[in-house]
Amino acid sequence: MRWFTKPNKLVPVIAAAVMLVVPMAADAAPGDRVTVTDSTIATVNGDNVTIASPDGSQKVAKVQPDTLILRRETGTLGAIKPGDALAVTAKRGTDGSLTAVSINIIAPELWSRARKGQWAMESGDIMTNAVVAQTVERVEGHTLYMKLDQGTGTISMPTTTVIHRLTPVRLDDLRVGMRVTVRGVVEPDGTIKASSITFDRPG
Repeated sequence: MRWFTKPNKLVPVIAAAVMLVVPMAADAAPGDRVTVTDSTIATVNGDNVTIASPDGSQKVAKVQPDTLILRRETGTLGAIKPGDALAVTAKRGTDGSLTAVSINIIAPELWSRARKGQWAMESGDIMTNAVVAQTVERVEGHTLYMKLDQGTGTISMPTTTVIHRLTPVRLDDLRVGMRVTVRGVVEPDGTIKASSITFDRPG
């Protein structure tokens, strides 16, 4: 099971690229913000979701009233329209231009909880959480025009850009065997107080 620490206070599911690897699960102490990947749901018992890693170890994620249960679906450039909220991870070129590596299309229910704006991440990439501009500022070809406090941000989109749509669903939508990513805070008993549980839409 792989663990990551969370340095920035963002909506957990939007901040995946910000996480830094922690060598071993044992290094995660109570109060640490973590992300658990490469895991599947072993059981769902009320508000407790037990997740199992490939090596057979298990952790319990405690679902809270404000825990986000998120379904992730593959998206396309054509699915992005003016007014959509996006979380874009991009690389900055030597000329200052930005090229998107991955994009999450954010549901309205998530946008109110997201950090807005543009900033450099510890990885060196640039995170842009903003709304696609309307009218003159638009989505055109493979270029995104984003509304920012300081004006309009322009981000190029190559065909290799990974695009997903994130949609809040219910705890009842979780099923045993689903592959999930869990983000949250480590409790003193070793369980995880989940801020989000994300799964890919079953094919």
